[in-house]
Order: sequence, then C-alpha cells, then structure tokens
Amino acid sequence: MDSAGTMIAFHLSVPYGPDIVKEQDVYNALKNGSLGGIATPAKDILVSLFNENSPASILKAAYECGSSVEKAQKLYREIIAMPFPRSTDWEKVSF
Repeated sequence: MDSAGTMIAFHLSVPYGPDIVKEQDVYNALKNGSLGGIATPAKDILVSLFNENSPASILKAAYECGSSVEKAQKLYREIIAMPFPRSTDWEKVSF
C-alpha cells in the first residue's frame, strides 16, 4: 500500500508530469511547516496541497513523517499568506 505522502505527491504531479513533486517534498514541507528549501517546480505545485487533498490525507502524511498538526497548520498559514486561496475543507477541521 502506498503512503499518503506518495499518493499526495503523485496527485499533485499528474497535471505536470511524473515525479515533479516527490514524497520527500511533501514530507519536508509538513515536517518544517514551510515550503522553504523545496526546489521549484515542486515548491510552486505544493501551494495547492490543501486545496487538492483531503485533510485526512494531509494529516496521515504528517503522521507518517513524524510531523504534527501544528506544523501542518503553520504550512497552511504560510501558503494562504502568499496569497493562495483558502481551503474550506482544511478550515472545517477542528484542531
């Protein structure tokens, strides 16, 4: 069974080509609570993480890589400050 990180990376890469976003890119963003240090074009695609994936998938990936809800929320705040559209599904989740 594929990890949530792999599934997210695959889903985000589909419109652009195989392996543009890697599992490790997803995990690094979630572990650091930031897109800092992630190379373009993966970084540019990861801004859609919260709008293109379910909160359950994102939280599962965070758990897989040893991150936390707080770090995922920090990443979300960074992304919407870019500005990037808010995710109504992510904002419905109570933390």
